[in-house]
Amino acid sequence: MKSVTAREFYHNAGLVDGLPDGRRLVVTAKGKPKFVVTKGVQPRMTRALAAERAVGDPEAPAFDGTTFLKSLKK
Repeated sequence: MKSVTAREFYHNAGLVDGLPDGRRLVVTAKGKPKFVVTKGVQPRMTRALAAERAVGDPEAPAFDGTTFLKSLKK
């Protein structure tokens, strides 16, 4: 766990970008902890995750956007 002063944190917000996933950064003011910043792990989009988040009937036929756009040009 790394600690920085509030002034250093506000002037260099890129400190959070440099943190490894799941690590903490303690921001202090006058020597006392003010708040803790944690960089979370972002889930990667997979086919299963996309299907889970999809809206609509999963049994419906897939929509072909390219064919639809070509039909509009005619």
